[in-house]
Amino acid sequence: MKNQSLNVISAFSAVGLLMATAGPGAAQESLTVAFYGGEWGDAIQSCIVEPFTEATGIAVTPEPGVSSVTLAKLKQQKGNPAIDVAWLDGGISELTLEDDLVERIDPEAAPNIDQMIPEGVYKDPNGDIYALSTGFYALGLVYNTEEVEQAPTSWWDLWKEDFAGIVTVPSPSNAMGVPFFVTVSRLSGGGLDNFQPGVEKMRELEVSSYFDTSGNATNSFQSGEVIAGAHYASAAWSLADKGLPIAYTVPKEGALGGDIRVHIVKGTPKQELAQRFANFAVGVEPATCMANTLYVGPATKGVELSEKADKRMPWGPKGSVEKLDLIDWIALNKKRDEVTQIWNREVAS
Repeated sequence: MKNQSLNVISAFSAVGLLMATAGPGAAQESLTVAFYGGEWGDAIQSCIVEPFTEATGIAVTPEPGVSSVTLAKLKQQKGNPAIDVAWLDGGISELTLEDDLVERIDPEAAPNIDQMIPEGVYKDPNGDIYALSTGFYALGLVYNTEEVEQAPTSWWDLWKEDFAGIVTVPSPSNAMGVPFFVTVSRLSGGGLDNFQPGVEKMRELEVSSYFDTSGNATNSFQSGEVIAGAHYASAAWSLADKGLPIAYTVPKEGALGGDIRVHIVKGTPKQELAQRFANFAVGVEPATCMANTLYVGPATKGVELSEKADKRMPWGPKGSVEKLDLIDWIALNKKRDEVTQIWNREVAS
């Protein structure tokens, strides 16, 4: 009995020593990564997360949420983050930099940056990288090919009498709502310091609805409530893949371009693993998968597009990122609250 007791004690001691030795190392071999739900999240999971785990053995725990929700979490967790890596849209990305919520991405730890286009690498005022693009999307002209005889070519086509009451555009609650209103204002003779031309122009637009989420707009097209609008390329092609007569085209003024970006959260104790993940996310193979799955424009060079994806890029067939109307989010964010108030008071009412 005494020998058995000693053996049991020894066994427990060995297990305890093993746990003490392996525990911290095992905990480091995992990451918590915030990214979107729906088809965007599915693509990130299959194109980036799963291949990363397969290649490295590092487990990834998803933290689902849209950019605004993830931003709120990062603010709440500031100084003691539970999230290690986060995907955020342009616009929200700049806010995380302003609030000191993201870490510098080290080019030596992320050599895949060398094969990225300059438009996809985001730097702070000191020249340090704080975000990397994993695909460009765009707000352009979406229309029902059975109901619309001639494809629209300009934003102003949405104001045509033929579309009165059966058109939709984003509200400021949507990621591209404020940029859309600012663009309308600029093209009408105004700008960031003069929104009145935009207000007057928007008052002339007879909408079926303003959409807060991409899903709202998609539902309107599916139900036939609208036949044209300012909507996302990826959403349009998703509807087309379901057999609906929906198409997307780039307005001559340029589609409003945005992108989804990967960030390393400030203060993560898993800095090395997070850097490895960021590097993997912008590699050629993940970028190729994202482009051919979601039809997002790749920010990484060397991506081979399928014939279908090439025709469905947010910048149009055979185009490039230069064809997008990319947004100066830092300047626009300073006007975001003002635009929302003006919209609610003078447009939506």
